[in-house]
Amino acid sequence: MNKFVFDKFLKMMRFTSAINYLLNGLRSSVWVLILMLVMDSCKNDPPIIESDNSVPCGTPVELVLPDFYPPFPATPDNPLTEEGIELGRHLFYDPILSGDNTQSCASCHQQNASFIDKDVKFSVGIDGQEGFRNSMPLFNLAYARRYFWDGNSRSLEELSTVPIEAEFEMHENVFNAIRELQESDKYPGMFYRAFCDSTITSETMSKAMAQFLRTIFATTLKIAPGSVGQQSRTPQENRGFMVFLDETKGDCFHCHVVNAFNTNFEFINNGLSEDPTLDPGLFAHTADPNDMGKFKVPSLINLEYTAPFMHDGRFSSLDEVLDFYDTGFHSSPTLDPNLQKHLDPNGKPIPRAWSEQDKEDLKVFIRSLRDTAFFSDPRFSRP
Repeated sequence: MNKFVFDKFLKMMRFTSAINYLLNGLRSSVWVLILMLVMDSCKNDPPIIESDNSVPCGTPVELVLPDFYPPFPATPDNPLTEEGIELGRHLFYDPILSGDNTQSCASCHQQNASFIDKDVKFSVGIDGQEGFRNSMPLFNLAYARRYFWDGNSRSLEELSTVPIEAEFEMHENVFNAIRELQESDKYPGMFYRAFCDSTITSETMSKAMAQFLRTIFATTLKIAPGSVGQQSRTPQENRGFMVFLDETKGDCFHCHVVNAFNTNFEFINNGLSEDPTLDPGLFAHTADPNDMGKFKVPSLINLEYTAPFMHDGRFSSLDEVLDFYDTGFHSSPTLDPNLQKHLDPNGKPIPRAWSEQDKEDLKVFIRSLRDTAFFSDPRFSRP
């Protein structure tokens, strides 16, 4: 081999060796990078869970209801879970949701008084400002279609933030409340267990509170349909029940229907005002003239524990309520038809055809519609 050929051979070998060296180095760098990524992924960070709407987070709950209850309404966007209900219970009782951390939802909805503000006409908010609606009982809410006395909210999820932001109630910016929840020691973990996400939002907060409220039920066999109800009533209660059904006497059953809930969940004008425009009720939220002066029909269950009565707390006793439906209600264009039939041609109430004994029996029956078991049920109690 001559010198020229030999030199060319050496140069080729050096070039090949350099290329191999570079390739080997590149391969080593790639493997080091891969190793670093794998090691980084093994750190103790929270797991990343992809959202799957077909599989809810938490442990599903199926409520066991009395036989005479209708099927529980489905809530596919917010299915009940053990973790969600428990989270909602904690939120319901936590004053952290109020502007100065002194009031909770439970402050004005007390379990031992059928979840109303006991013996108070109007609740007082954190600023000492009095509201303008009597606190409503909280039970059997899952079956309603609108909420609050005037139908302000269409869902329990929507309802949950209203008292938080109301100036005369908890008077808090909902996003400030969420920030405080996020900074707390317990809530990020509870939200993670309920919704697979420790980042708290107004949506998940409302969903948790709605889940808890949907599980609160109150009922009594005294108002159950058919023989079940009849067998559970005393003779005087049965006489009162007959007055309740008699269209010339009590005529109560059209609105306070004979079923598990003792309400049709509708909104009516029951003649409280001569001029319904002064307190328009449902009309304020629908702008439908037919809704002027209409308010929610409450259940009579636990009525004896929820005085004063009506949306404005104007009546302090059941006797006052019966006197009102006897001769005290007012005519107006939207007055409920079941009251209009008790008016004379001049628009004045016609006295009912009931005796004092009829009224006494009716009061005994209404007072028998009680469910005090849930007053101390630990599922609804302060955590």
